[in-house]
Amino acid sequence: MRHLRKNEYVAVCLGLLSFGCATSSYRVLFQDESAAELSVSPDRIRLQCEDLYDADIKGLYGFMMHVLDGENKVTTLIQGNTFDKGSCENRLKGIGKVLREGKKIYIAGRGDLNSVDEKSREEYTFPGKGTFRSGGRILNFVAISNEHGLCYDAYSGFREQPCPPEPFPFWNAAKKSSP
Repeated sequence: MRHLRKNEYVAVCLGLLSFGCATSSYRVLFQDESAAELSVSPDRIRLQCEDLYDADIKGLYGFMMHVLDGENKVTTLIQGNTFDKGSCENRLKGIGKVLREGKKIYIAGRGDLNSVDEKSREEYTFPGKGTFRSGGRILNFVAISNEHGLCYDAYSGFREQPCPPEPFPFWNAAKKSSP
């Protein structure tokens, strides 16, 4: 539990560093039953490494990214595989860099935004915004990027273009058309 609080503290500090005077925004660029692409301001994103305590195997961590949507419900993006503590914290730092250096963040995930788990009761605190309940939506994390092209891929870490990899054409088209 102490590790979880420490990781949440690091994520909150990274979030506070990424805030400027930009307007808070959330927009779904694309969604279907198997993929979603979002455009979000950094203040609507919270990163977390969760200690996945297992009686047989210790030291497993799960990476999660919580996104506050336009209805003030939280969508969670998860990485399916597990990490050791250092690897998960490096992921927090890498994605934190994408957030700090951008005002417009693009997120790609696999899953259906319309699929909702009504039993979800989790709550998440977003600095400067408040505490919000989960909307029960979960996506598999694919990639995150900012308007400057800095990209962190779920499997490769920092990567060059194209980011995210195919088949996420809407995100790439949105970046090309933005001023």
